[in-house]
Amino acid sequence: MGLVRSDPGPVWRLTLDRPDARNAVSERMLEDLVSTLEEAALDPDARVVLLSGEGSDFCAGADIAELDEAAGGPGGLRYGRTFERALTAVAEHPLPVISSIHGSALGAGCQIAVACDLAVAAEDARIGIPSARLGIVINFENVQRLVLAVGPKRAGEILFTGRTLSGTEAAAWGLVNEAVPPTSLRERAGELAQSVAGAAPLSVRGSKRGIAEVLAHLSIDRRRDGERLAAFDALAAEAFASEDLREGIRAFRERRRPEFRGR
Repeated sequence: MGLVRSDPGPVWRLTLDRPDARNAVSERMLEDLVSTLEEAALDPDARVVLLSGEGSDFCAGADIAELDEAAGGPGGLRYGRTFERALTAVAEHPLPVISSIHGSALGAGCQIAVACDLAVAAEDARIGIPSARLGIVINFENVQRLVLAVGPKRAGEILFTGRTLSGTEAAAWGLVNEAVPPTSLRERAGELAQSVAGAAPLSVRGSKRGIAEVLAHLSIDRRRDGERLAAFDALAAEAFASEDLREGIRAFRERRRPEFRGR
C-alpha cells in the first residue's frame, strides 16, 4: 500500500497518506510522491495537481526516526537525494501543483509547499522550517526557493530563528497565496484547482514555463556555479555530521530546549 494516495481526473488529487505519523515524510513516502506525480504528468486528462495531507496535518516534517538513523552516514545522503528528487518533481511538474495546507507544514512539509506553484492554507495552520532548532542546514535549492518566495530578510527570520508562522501570517509574507478559515480550506483549494483546470491547457502550461524561466534567471545554477557553492555544501555536510544535530533530535523527542555547542 502506497503512502501517497491518488485520485485521477482534470484535478488530479494527491494525498499524503501517513496520518498516524502526521504525514512525516519517510524515504518510501518521497519515492511514492515522485511516482504518483509521474503518473499525473502522463495523464492526458489531468490539468492541475492538488496536494493535501490526510488526518490532522499537511506534513509535520521529515521522519525523525529515519533522520536520526541517517545522521552522519550514507543513509543521510540517500535520504537527502530522494527528498531533492521529490521537490524537483513538484517544482518542475508540467502541470501547476497546488498545496492545501492544514495543521502543520513544518520542515520538509514547508519545503514541499514552497516548491508548489500555488498554496492555500488554513488560517490556523503552522508553517515554518525549524532547521535551526535541530541543527540542520537545509539544501541550497530550498534556501533559494524560500528567498525567492518571501525575500532575504523574511527567509532569514524563518531560518535563523525557526519561527513558525500561522496560515494568516504566511499569506501576509507571500509564503502562501491566501489563508481561509479551516472549515473553508477544502472548498477554497478545490475552487482554485477547478479554476486552473478550466483554463486553456496550453496557456497554463506556457505560463508555468514562463514563470520558471524568470525564476531561472533570478536563481543561481548549481551546475554553472558549482565551485561557488562548495563552501555552502561543506557547511551543510558539517552540520549533518555534528553533535548538535544529535542533540537537536534528542531535545525534540524529549520536548525540551536543545543545548547547542557549535560542534
